[in-house]
Amino acid sequence: MNKVILYIATSLDGFIADSDGSVDWLPQPETSEDLEMVGYPQLMDRIGIIVMGSRSYKQILTFGEWGWPDKQTYVFTSQPLSSELASIEFTKDTPRIFMEKIKKSQPNKNIWLLGGAQLAQSFAREHLIDEIILTIIPKKLQQGIALNVPLEDFYLNAEKPCMDGIVQKVYLKKE
Repeated sequence: MNKVILYIATSLDGFIADSDGSVDWLPQPETSEDLEMVGYPQLMDRIGIIVMGSRSYKQILTFGEWGWPDKQTYVFTSQPLSSELASIEFTKDTPRIFMEKIKKSQPNKNIWLLGGAQLAQSFAREHLIDEIILTIIPKKLQQGIALNVPLEDFYLNAEKPCMDGIVQKVYLKKE
């Protein structure tokens, strides 16, 4: 059965991006040990599908070469977007309809809900998120794009310090 995992970083005050939508304030991992510390390789081993909103998709395209050619990616959008990569598809479905289709077509693949905030909030409203891996960066932005995903449907399962004051919390959906 598909498990939806929101793996995302926020500032201390709950923002995933600054007012311009930029994530330049996020620390960049310098070594594979840095990535291990925040659980990125472990996440990649657990998932087969990535979902994201169109703003996240457009921003990721500016970072250079596509980072996940081996993962099926679905971009939620109402805009006419395209990609030359066969692993990227676009959908106008609601999160609920999308998940119904995925459960039928790819029932054994876990899903990384990459972002952004609007898509994460849509999945949360529909109670479709099973796990939240929240990496908190020790920086206050004071304004920007807030994650605003309520945690009352979840319990804190684990918390660990990473590096440079970064803390990662793992929340699981209450049964």
